Amino acid sequence: MPNIRAARASDSHPINQLSLLFGYPQASGDLTSVRLNELINSDSDKVWVFEQHNQVLGWIHLFVAKRLASATFVEIGGLVVSADFRRQGIGRQLVERANSWAREKHLSFRVRCNAKRDDTCNFYKAVNFTELKNQVVFEAGSVDHKKI
Repeated sequence: MPNIRAARASDSHPINQLSLLFGYPQASGDLTSVRLNELINSDSDKVWVFEQHNQVLGWIHLFVAKRLASATFVEIGGLVVSADFRRQGIGRQLVERANSWAREKHLSFRVRCNAKRDDTCNFYKAVNFTELKNQVVFEAGSVDHKKI
């Protein structure tokens, strides 16, 4: 039976495998484990997995975004569903669970989507997100993201 549950430390390997399939940068299993444990132990982050028959088929990460000049909100930090199980409602269920958590906190709910990912942007529109603005992301310096 399908189940959305809080991620556990033991989920780091399937989360990493799903992330690689979606094009997220390669991270070592140890680094994924460290990152997942930090998020699990955070008061401002949530990670849920969609599990079916003891197999993790998708995950979602949320965080509370606090800003100095604007209202606090909940944002999706990542959402991945196994390519073999897309278009079966898993992503929608994860987003609905996340939206419920945001409503429980009385916060608005946002996501940023790479404009190059048409399917992903269309998915978010289909689950009732409204486009607010277009942005350009800048980064200064060179950082090895595989180490942090």
